[in-house]
Amino acid sequence: MKPSSPLTERHRGSPGGPPTAALAAAWCAVLTCGTLLTLTGPGAPWHAGLTFAFLATAPGGAVALVLTGLDPWSRAVAALGTALAVNTGVAQALLMAGSWSARTGVAAVGAIGCLVLTCALAGRLVRRGAGRERVG
Repeated sequence: MKPSSPLTERHRGSPGGPPTAALAAAWCAVLTCGTLLTLTGPGAPWHAGLTFAFLATAPGGAVALVLTGLDPWSRAVAALGTALAVNTGVAQALLMAGSWSARTGVAAVGAIGCLVLTCALAGRLVRRGAGRERVG
């Protein structure tokens, strides 16, 4: 096997550096704003567009922030697949329960996105703590 080319190394994600924490904080802020805008009701002409953008990016953004070791194209494909799967699953579950509305859909998708991101960040903190105990 030949070693990785500089092009491959340049496009590979960094494993949990400082930009990941900043991106996670920005993603949580966008998630909160999107949820609040959607849950307050349709008062603005861009309400439908923001709801669609929120539903398309909320679960995928959480997964993309978690998968820092993959190259950008792999992260994008995984994020897109996750967004489709979560939105389809939430819509199907809410339709079967007979409680579908845009507000419940946004709340469910936002909760799943926050849960994925919180579990990933907690797991990262636990691994860092375990690594410090073994070294020391």
